[in-house]
Amino acid sequence: MRKVIVLFSALVISLISVSIFSQQLKIAVVDPQSIIEKSKEGQRVKSELQSFFDKKQGEINAKESELKALDERIKDPKIADDKKDDLRSQFQQKLYEAQAFAKASQDDMDNRSGKMKEEFGKKLDEIIQRYAKSKGYSLIIEKNLCLFASDALDVTTDIIAEMDKAYPGTPK
Repeated sequence: MRKVIVLFSALVISLISVSIFSQQLKIAVVDPQSIIEKSKEGQRVKSELQSFFDKKQGEINAKESELKALDERIKDPKIADDKKDDLRSQFQQKLYEAQAFAKASQDDMDNRSGKMKEEFGKKLDEIIQRYAKSKGYSLIIEKNLCLFASDALDVTTDIIAEMDKAYPGTPK
């Protein structure tokens, strides 16, 4: 897949280079992962997702502790067998509930993460397009899609600065 993207990018650049004779072509590269890690908005998104994950993990840990305590009661030799049967039934029910909760939490995390990444991507696209127009760039390529790009072509730091101005990372 990466080869196809690189070949497609090379084809696009080749086609665009035909028009170089009639106009000056200005190209730049950006590193989106660096923008996510270093921009205030990227850090806000990561922090929000981590807080949500920690909250859900805490709830899962509490359910696991409850199951362990119930399991210990089942193993207690002082408890009558008929009472142990009731405890085993409770354990099975709580185990089922904990598994369902863990699955729902994972689905919720995946959905939230996907939505936030999509929102961040739209914001980043908007910033890159605005930056490209204001600086006269004809083409801005994702850095990891290039086989080689001079450091002079990298505008990631500028994009981070523009992103921080537009989205200072404050909670919604």
